Amino acid sequence: MSNIREKTIGQLFDSLCITNQRCWREQDLLMDTSLSAEERLKHAVRAQQQNSIRTELIRAIDSYFNDEEFSNVTKTYHSYDEAVKEETK
Repeated sequence: MSNIREKTIGQLFDSLCITNQRCWREQDLLMDTSLSAEERLKHAVRAQQQNSIRTELIRAIDSYFNDEEFSNVTKTYHSYDEAVKEETK
């Protein structure tokens, strides 16, 4: 089940936990000064992708609880559905 709109609330929270961990890992690697600039840029892009997925998941969770107006998320550069396709390659 890869479509965010088809996920149960449990699956949304599970995906959010996993996405948070991925985002934080990429942010940690981005700050690792022992890595080359090229490697750090790769991790910066991945962190942004994970953050965008996180935003979509938060919106979906808020929507589930009818709290969409309280989501403080306005930027989305990478879509959840695109990321799932990329991860399954």
